[in-house]
Amino acid sequence: MHSHFLQDALQVQQAKWARQKTANEVKIEAAAIKLVNAVEKGGYELVNTDSLNEWIESGEDMVLIDTMPADFFAKGHIPTAVNAVMPKSSLADATDAEKEAFKALLGDDLDKKIVVYCGFTACGRSDAGAAYAKELGYTNVYRYPGGIIGWRDAELAEEK
Repeated sequence: MHSHFLQDALQVQQAKWARQKTANEVKIEAAAIKLVNAVEKGGYELVNTDSLNEWIESGEDMVLIDTMPADFFAKGHIPTAVNAVMPKSSLADATDAEKEAFKALLGDDLDKKIVVYCGFTACGRSDAGAAYAKELGYTNVYRYPGGIIGWRDAELAEEK
């Protein structure tokens, strides 16, 4: 009697895990499609965690911009990053003040490497920043989609 009950309970739990796994995969798929669409629309490139870390360690000449609010930036950010807040939603929602603060960090060299990041892959702040840099005429623009969460997951150094 107990073995049937345990088997039934196990089957119910396995079905639940399968649904959760499928639900997680659907969320990952949705985030991936959103990212691809944003990159195509924004016209910028992507950089992964390992490459960004190599660029930082080698002293690559670049501007690294964290687009999270200042209080988040103060709690920890990727080494060498500077801060300019961009809206979560899209560039269209950026205020003139946000755009001016962001633009001020870019410098005059339109070929300089610009890397923009925010909190995590689904966050739209880095898309807004990268798209804005491209709109301003910068040619070497990258988005680091993993953001500070990806950086922390890789257990890399942070500055405060």
